[in-house]
Amino acid sequence: MVGNGLMDDLQDRLGLFQYIWTLGFISDQTYTLLKLKCGPEPFIHSSDACNDVLETADKEIGNIDHYSVFTPACVATASQSRMLLKRRSVNSRVSEEYDPCTEKHSKVYFNLPEVQKALHVPPQVAPSKWDTCNYVVNEHWNDSSSSVLDIYHELISAGIRIWVFSGDADAVVPVTSTRYSIDALNLSTSSPYGPWYIDGQVGGWTQQYAGLNFVTVRGAGHEVPLHRPKEALALFKAFISGTPLLSTPEKSIRSEMSELVSDS
Repeated sequence: MVGNGLMDDLQDRLGLFQYIWTLGFISDQTYTLLKLKCGPEPFIHSSDACNDVLETADKEIGNIDHYSVFTPACVATASQSRMLLKRRSVNSRVSEEYDPCTEKHSKVYFNLPEVQKALHVPPQVAPSKWDTCNYVVNEHWNDSSSSVLDIYHELISAGIRIWVFSGDADAVVPVTSTRYSIDALNLSTSSPYGPWYIDGQVGGWTQQYAGLNFVTVRGAGHEVPLHRPKEALALFKAFISGTPLLSTPEKSIRSEMSELVSDS
C-alpha cells in the first residue's frame, strides 16, 4: 500500500501545479510559469529559476496547511505548543480531531532535553536542534531517483498486490499527481471507475487496473489515517483481506450494523 507517494517527478509536478491552480490557489500567470520553469525539474535540487516561481506560488497560496488544504492552518506559537504538551501529559486523552499544529508540537517535544536524553542523543552535541525537515540533508541528498515507475512494473510483473491510495485534500502529493503517474504506467483498466462507501456515505472513489488498485479517500489530507481514521481502517482491512471496498451505501450500512452486533 502506498499513500500519497511520489512516483514520478515529471507526472507529480504536472499534477501538483494543476491541482493548486484548479482550486484557485495560484494565478494563471504563475501556473503557466510553473509548467514552463518547473515542469521538467526534479522535486529535489530544483533550479534557481524554478525556485523563484515556487516562491511566488507560495506567496499567492498564503498561510494554509498544504498537507490538508480544507482544514485550519496552525497559528499556535512555540510557547503555546509547550503549554498544550504539558496539559496533555496531565490528561493523557488525546483529542480524536485533527490538530493542525501536530508538526509544531513534535518540534517542541523532540527538542525537550529529557526526550533527547531518552533517545540517546550524544551529550557532546546536546542540546541538538531537532526539526521535521533537515535542509542540510536535503541539499546533499544525491541518491533520489526521479521516477520509480519501473519498480511498479517490476512488482506488478511479480504478481505483488498493489494498492495506491490518495487523500484528495493534499496539496503536497495531490490526487492529480498520483493519477498522472498511474496513467504513465500504461495499465489497462479491469473495472469501472466509481465510488466506495462507508456508513452509507461516499468514502472516496476507486479504479482497478491490471496489477494495481487506485483508491481516493474523500476529505483526507496527506496522512490519510490522521485525517480520516475510520476510512483508513476500512481501506486497510479490505487490502489485508483481499476483498473489494463496499460499492453501495446499502452494503456499507449492513457492514456497519454487522460490526456493531459483533462488538456487542
